[in-house]
Amino acid sequence: MTQAAGQRMPNPIVPGNPQERTGSAGIMRRAVAEIARRYRGLSADVLAVFDRIPIYAENDDKGSTDAPARVHYGATPQILDQTMLDLQAALDRWIADGRETNHVAWWSVYQEAAAQLGTAQAAANLANLSPAYAAARSLETIVFSEPYRTRAQIARVRSNEYWTGLTSQARSDLAGVIGRAVVDGKNPKAVRAEIMERLDVSKSRAALYAQTELPGTLREARLAESEDAEEQLGINTALLWTSAFKPTTRTWHASRSGRTYSREEVRAFYATNGNRFRCYCAQTEALLDSDGKPILTKSLQSSMANERKAWQAIHGKR
Repeated sequence: MTQAAGQRMPNPIVPGNPQERTGSAGIMRRAVAEIARRYRGLSADVLAVFDRIPIYAENDDKGSTDAPARVHYGATPQILDQTMLDLQAALDRWIADGRETNHVAWWSVYQEAAAQLGTAQAAANLANLSPAYAAARSLETIVFSEPYRTRAQIARVRSNEYWTGLTSQARSDLAGVIGRAVVDGKNPKAVRAEIMERLDVSKSRAALYAQTELPGTLREARLAESEDAEEQLGINTALLWTSAFKPTTRTWHASRSGRTYSREEVRAFYATNGNRFRCYCAQTEALLDSDGKPILTKSLQSSMANERKAWQAIHGKR
C-alpha cells in the first residue's frame, strides 16, 4: 500500500490494557466462574454416588494399635456397576452437559464469544487502516460467511476432544479412588477428601484450558480475518505484537512487544514451548508499505519501546 502525499499514516488500534491485551478477560472470568459452578455441582453429585455404597460395619483391629479402622463396604458387583454408571452420568451432566457429537453446549457460548470478539477487533482495526476494507466487509457478513462457520466447526471439534478427554480422565481417577477404598476398607471421610482432591485437580485443568483456549481462539480469529483480507482484497498486513505486561509475563513474550511478525511466525511461536498457555499478549494488524515494511508512526514505535523497557527494567532479570 502506498501513502498519498500529506496523508496521515494509519496506526493500528493498539489494545489499551497492558495487563491483558486480547480483551478477553471478561469472557475468561465468566467461563472460569461457570467451571467453578459446574464443579461444585459435580462434587456434590460424586460424593452422593459414593455415599450410596452401603457400609456394613467398621472393624477396629484391636490386635494392633497402629492398624487403622477397616470399613466393610457392601459393594456387590451390581452395586459397583451402578456406581460407575452414576459417576459417568454425573460427569456427563456437569462437564459434557448432555453433549451431542461435536458440540458442548455450555462451553460453546464462551468459545463463540471469543471468536466473535477477535473477529470484531480485526474488522474494526482493518476498517480504520483501509477504506477498501471498510467498504467491502462488515462484521455481520463475516460471521455468516462460510469460512467463518467452517472455522467455528473446527474449534468445536477441538474443544469437544478436550472436554471428552477431561471427562474420561476424571472418571478413571474417581473410579480408582472408590474402587481402592472398597477393596482396602478405607475410612469414608478419607475417601471423600481424596475425591475432592481429584476433582480439584480436574477443575484446575479445566480453568487452565479456559485461560489458554479463549485468548487463543480470539487470536486465531484475528489471524484468520487478516488472512481473508489479504486473499480477497489484497490488503497486506504484518502483526504488531503487543505484550501483556504482567509480573508473571514470560520474558521472551515481553521482549516481542512493539515488533512485527508474519502470521506464520506467530503461529510457529504459539506451537512451541508451551507459549500458548496463559498468554495474554495480542497481535494487531499493521499495514505494509510497497517495500513490505510495516506502516507505524515513530511516536507509536517509541511509546511501545519505552513500555517494553520499563517492564524489563523491573521484571526482565527473572
